[in-house]
Amino acid sequence: MSDALAIQMKDLSFSYGSKSILHNFNLSIERGKVYCLVGSSGSGKTTTLRLINGLLTPASGEVVLEGEKLDFSQAEKIRRTMGYSIQGSGLFPHMTLLENLTIIASKQGWSKSEINERVQELCELMDLPYEKSFLSKKPREISGGQQQRVGIARALFMNPKIMLMDEPFSALDPITRSELQKEFLSLQHKLQLTIVLVTHDLSEAFSMADEIVLLNQGKIEQKGKPSNFLLSPASPFVEEFIQSHSPGNLLKEIYLYSVVHTQVYTTEKTGDIYEIKNIESNEVKKFESLEAASDFLKNKNQKAHYWIENQKFLSMQQLGEDKHSEYLVSTNHILDGMSQLLRSKRSAMPVVNDQHRLIGVFSEEGLNAL
Repeated sequence: MSDALAIQMKDLSFSYGSKSILHNFNLSIERGKVYCLVGSSGSGKTTTLRLINGLLTPASGEVVLEGEKLDFSQAEKIRRTMGYSIQGSGLFPHMTLLENLTIIASKQGWSKSEINERVQELCELMDLPYEKSFLSKKPREISGGQQQRVGIARALFMNPKIMLMDEPFSALDPITRSELQKEFLSLQHKLQLTIVLVTHDLSEAFSMADEIVLLNQGKIEQKGKPSNFLLSPASPFVEEFIQSHSPGNLLKEIYLYSVVHTQVYTTEKTGDIYEIKNIESNEVKKFESLEAASDFLKNKNQKAHYWIENQKFLSMQQLGEDKHSEYLVSTNHILDGMSQLLRSKRSAMPVVNDQHRLIGVFSEEGLNAL
């Protein structure tokens, strides 16, 4: 196994009864990176996590952790070297926070001074009060955000190199979730942890992952950097999954005309004269050469001519390039506009109304505004 790999799953197969979940499954996880497992319910995300942790035993294949083959008969011992954080913190409700934090270290025979030192260290790391009055509380007596911090602190207690996380932030409100995600990423960089995180939230995967692994019926449909899923989907399934599960899907009801940039100049040639007109103010400038007209547009930070004739849009021409007739319609949804703009690899695209008149452009600035 490469020195760069923290985890390698080789030809794994696993079934629940007669139902096959994973078959000849292979996955490599690089050390010190965050991998997010995404996919529909039943695709094998949590099963993959549990196989890495030895909570499940495969019918065939092997798991290699930090260069050593996992002995599933000794899985409990291996689990103590990993962090495991789950949805809702996973804290034992009948135990105090201190007991929850120190349960594994106590079983491992740590001394009281070692435990106290580690508790203080983790309270500082996770922004938790290092106070007896706080640590003696039960989980139900603290907020959801604090519960999750304690859950992560417990997962980190034994100084793991690998952290497995199953929907760790999903039960939190959006503001707390975002705050914890950012703090955890900062922590991950500081500790150089290898993270495998299961999530149903694509925005979480895109914001946290070095690599996303999309599972489909127990197989990897695509694995790679988040940007690859948007710009180079490996299959129609990937494209459909990203579109249907993305928070951006909420934009389906918003139309392009709400984000078009209207400070745009059109170009129309009449005889030997090039007429440049601002579609919002109706300001008109006339030039005797295309070069002079182009210089005017450059000074106005416009990167293209939008050619019209009899007030109707004809074509777009990037300065110094050939004309082309690609355009968007004002009643397209924003997602359609985003998709077409990205595919075109252009910085802006013209938007026309139902009478084929130019009403503005949809641009990178419009994307950024979203």
